Amino acid sequence: MVKACLLVKTTPVKGERVLEKVKKIKGVKKAFLAYGRADVVILVDTEKYEEVLNITSKVHEIDGVRSTETLIEAW
Repeated sequence: MVKACLLVKTTPVKGERVLEKVKKIKGVKKAFLAYGRADVVILVDTEKYEEVLNITSKVHEIDGVRSTETLIEAW
């Protein structure tokens, strides 16, 4: 099992719209708005590392996403 956390920066006022679309992506276990360096935090649970890359790619396709940072669990 591969667990990861994606930190997403959005363009102003698009955080909620991005959040709703993110929640529909297969493999996303939890997603929420946040204050600080990330606007949306996504928790991912997948079988393979490649699936994390796929989810990250899908997030980048969402209108309003400026950048992401992916943190993969070490152990």
